[in-house]
Amino acid sequence: MSDIQTTKPKPQKTKPDPALAGALPCPITGLPPVRRIQSMSKELVQDIWKIGQGVDVSHLLAGIDRFSLYESPTGLVYFDPIVVGDGAFYGSYYTKWEVHDALTYRSDTRVDFVHTARHVPAGAKVLDIGCGPGVFRRHLTHATYVGLDPYASADVDDVVIRETLEEHAEKNPGAYDVTCAFHVIEHVPDPRRHAELMAKLVKPGGLVVLGAPLYPSPLTEVPNFPLNIPPHHVTMWNPQSFSALAKELGLEVVEATTTPPSPHQNMFFWMHKLLFRRTDQATDPRIYAHRWSWHASVALAYLGAKIVSPFLSMPASARPIDAYLVARKPL
Repeated sequence: MSDIQTTKPKPQKTKPDPALAGALPCPITGLPPVRRIQSMSKELVQDIWKIGQGVDVSHLLAGIDRFSLYESPTGLVYFDPIVVGDGAFYGSYYTKWEVHDALTYRSDTRVDFVHTARHVPAGAKVLDIGCGPGVFRRHLTHATYVGLDPYASADVDDVVIRETLEEHAEKNPGAYDVTCAFHVIEHVPDPRRHAELMAKLVKPGGLVVLGAPLYPSPLTEVPNFPLNIPPHHVTMWNPQSFSALAKELGLEVVEATTTPPSPHQNMFFWMHKLLFRRTDQATDPRIYAHRWSWHASVALAYLGAKIVSPFLSMPASARPIDAYLVARKPL
């Protein structure tokens, strides 16, 4: 007889965290969040957009008092409530700041494009969701490219379908070998549904590819960074959360990782480099707050980055700012 005695562990009594009462569940799993990173007023969000970016978002925030930023058990970081931009917001903001020009700058060296093209087999049919001007097609001379974007401009009529993802998936299940969405999933109110529809569109054995802002990253050390708040980005990702998403959908993870920054993100690198005040999440988890030193630091760093980024490149040691997933649909 063994001398080892086993006993059942006593259940641990834990007090519910009052900060999580009534919190929005994880958009991937539906489980409660593990922590609230911070809370912020609607006025702060509006001011960051109005003063920092010259864009009025008040019509999108009507009826909201505060936002909370939560972290789920998967590692996903998300806002509550989830408020996304409309056509008027994106039309105004992207035109004012020439966002598409920035995204397509040196698109031949975009790390996510180059890396994804290597996963695409010769002769494959690829759907690029939220494709904008469709520059990813330049990397797919060995495959058939189709873009999907309901707001695409008229000059890409030959390769882009103007439908929503929901509409296209309903009509074309299993029609593609690869579906990809570069920096799209962080904009949508239901990221799980978005990924489900991407998986619906691929054949058994096909690939689903996603790229999104990384948490934590140098950009979460930039205080009051406007791109990562509603109504623009409503989620932030990492390899852990992307792996959890794939598991929830029954997909096999081929690759869940981070990617080195691309040349078109050089401005972000120098903006972070030139800050005289950064967030310090080891001592204070907040990344948004009305602090004059934060506002001044971001403003001066932005102006400095505008001056130096056209002349100075990022070093090879630049830290990642994006998360990346390749997942396979079972045969």
